[in-house]
Amino acid sequence: MSGRGQRESLLLPILIPVGALLVIVVVLYAFSRVLLSVKPNAATATALVAAAGIMAVAAFVASRKQVTGAALGAFVGAAAGIAMLAGGVAIAVIGPPEEEVEPAVVTLAAPEGAASTGFSTDALQVPSGKPIDLEFDNEDPATGHNVQIFDGPDDTAASLFDGEVITGPDKVTYAVPALPDGEYFFHCKIHPTTMTGTITAAKGAGGIKVVAQNTAFDVKEIDLPADTPSEISVENKDPFAHNLAIYQDDTASGTPLFTFEPFAGPDTRTFPVDPIPAGEYYFHCDIHPNMNGTVVVGGAPPPGEGGGSPSPPGGG
Repeated sequence: MSGRGQRESLLLPILIPVGALLVIVVVLYAFSRVLLSVKPNAATATALVAAAGIMAVAAFVASRKQVTGAALGAFVGAAAGIAMLAGGVAIAVIGPPEEEVEPAVVTLAAPEGAASTGFSTDALQVPSGKPIDLEFDNEDPATGHNVQIFDGPDDTAASLFDGEVITGPDKVTYAVPALPDGEYFFHCKIHPTTMTGTITAAKGAGGIKVVAQNTAFDVKEIDLPADTPSEISVENKDPFAHNLAIYQDDTASGTPLFTFEPFAGPDTRTFPVDPIPAGEYYFHCDIHPNMNGTVVVGGAPPPGEGGGSPSPPGGG
């Protein structure tokens, strides 16, 4: 045998399994992309159909008297074809998975003495048609509170959500289903006459959460709906005071469109925002102006304004 033939005979036992392994990796990766492109139940069914088809082909190949390299190649090709065909049929018939909707985050607290004074606010705004993560902070020591939501103006309407009762001080995040446009009543079922409020669900409404930590905000842009009341929740993780004020532009001159008294952390507080016209504005912490960014209200500024200074609410 020539030197070349010897080299080939030595390399073949290595190249064949390595090549097969590479083909298998490519097929598995491509098939995984297909499974991720369909709904979970459809992905399971597709994988089972593909596995059954591959087992049938493998049984056929194994039943042959002699398994040649060509037969192995045909098996790999058939397996890949079955996997891709099953995935393609699943995508065509069932369709892609539904896009996951990020829940809106809303905060609500029961301060100390809430049983007689009520929740931290009696008015919440949420975006309609979007699931809600309601972060409930019971600050009332040794007292149980919860949040129950009703489909109407009072607690005589049908109950839509009944949150777990927690004893303070404690926190819980309630997963509240999406609410259609409208107004809803909520209360604490332990103190239903004193702890009450209203939830307004509307397109583009809802609270914005901003975190202050290490003398920096966690966002550089805040998006608010135009001409609609909304809320901003500020979580201050620093042991010193911060606030957040919205101004016409980065000169931060004149009366702010929105602000509140600075507070030290760790603490989270929610503040109502009066309606603001569409446009671009500037925000910062009045104590640490390097903590700043842009407020976009109602999308891009109207044509002709060029991102300039829109008129403040109420004129001026």
